[in-house]
Amino acid sequence: MDEKLLSSLGLSESEVRLYKAVLKVGELTPAALAKAIGLKRTTAYSAARTLVEKGLLIEDATKRPRVFSPAAPEDLLLAIEAEKKRSQERQELLRTLSEQVSMKNAETAYPVPRIRFIEESKLNDFFHQAFPIWNKSMLDIGDTVFWGFQDASLVEHYEEQLHYWWKLAPEEFSTKILTNLGGAEKRMIGKYERRGIKYWGEATKFISSTWVTGNYVTMINTRQHPFYAIEIHSPLLAHDQREVFRNLWPLVP
Repeated sequence: MDEKLLSSLGLSESEVRLYKAVLKVGELTPAALAKAIGLKRTTAYSAARTLVEKGLLIEDATKRPRVFSPAAPEDLLLAIEAEKKRSQERQELLRTLSEQVSMKNAETAYPVPRIRFIEESKLNDFFHQAFPIWNKSMLDIGDTVFWGFQDASLVEHYEEQLHYWWKLAPEEFSTKILTNLGGAEKRMIGKYERRGIKYWGEATKFISSTWVTGNYVTMINTRQHPFYAIEIHSPLLAHDQREVFRNLWPLVP
């Protein structure tokens, strides 16, 4: 076994020695591993567990004592896919961190709105992450009403996410939403007593949704693919949009 190859995979010196020992024998207990590579049992076990997490070893805890054995070639191929996924997730996390740092710098240097574009494939994760942030913003400004206009197609495609918001919403939260009532929207009627919604008959030509939550304005297209959302973090714009819906609400029967 090429030690340089193993080192290139990110294995430490002790992990390389341990992996080679398991390959040679085929199956080793933690005690046998420690003896084979000259390490303390706890250190050898920790290294073996790391190799399990990396997909190189398999731990059989059903045996007494438990044993470690080499992963089969097909298992190593699965580890490749898992590594790709972890790499992609790390890239997304770093990209998100970069966006947040950039927005923080912009906020410090310039009093300008922060605008974020979310593509269709990321909408579910976006809603899941944004709802707690929006809720906190609503509490911070002292307006606990979720205002806006909601195209019925949004409920059709993201009903589960709307239910998730209600699970997070504090007891004092409510919604005042105008809609061009559709089949999917009708399924939501009566589910939440604090969910205020009105059918706006003159809004049949609207094809997107607008939510106002605290200092955030979010516009969402779910009428035609590709779906997307645009989130604007701006106290000024959110205030004005909130006033629009606040004044519209009593005018809609």
